[in-house]
Amino acid sequence: MASVPPQRPERILRDSARWFSEGAALKRAARRDRRCVACSEALESRRTPYCSRLCQWRFQAGYFWDAARTYAIHRDRFTCRACARRFRVGQLEVDHIVEIARGGAPLDPANLQTLCRGCHRSKTRAFLRGRARRGGGAAPRSEGPGTFDLADWFPA
Repeated sequence: MASVPPQRPERILRDSARWFSEGAALKRAARRDRRCVACSEALESRRTPYCSRLCQWRFQAGYFWDAARTYAIHRDRFTCRACARRFRVGQLEVDHIVEIARGGAPLDPANLQTLCRGCHRSKTRAFLRGRARRGGGAAPRSEGPGTFDLADWFPA
């Protein structure tokens, strides 16, 4: 029996494919106007469309997971959002606030948060327990980031 290759999430592939059309056009326009493509600050030259490394991560985060992860970790200053403790990069995980299974955006920086391994494990366990209680089906879709109560995810 032939093995079937694993399916990749269609949304992430679609977002990465946008890099070659929409992303390239935005970068060309930014170079032409001598403005940063992420924050619209004035640029000294047309050599790069970014004014800083942070702007580069912010712009690329809309297209690639690695950039979205790096941006979220630096934005949160290496701190777990649940327990408010600082960690090294290797001990942090980037989590979707509204899970992709519930309709959360996979690469939107507003839907990403930095959690330590323990807090991420607890949040995932709570999510899976909630799905099991509802009969194993997919959880109800949310309207987007910020439309939920953190008490649901981190019970006391």
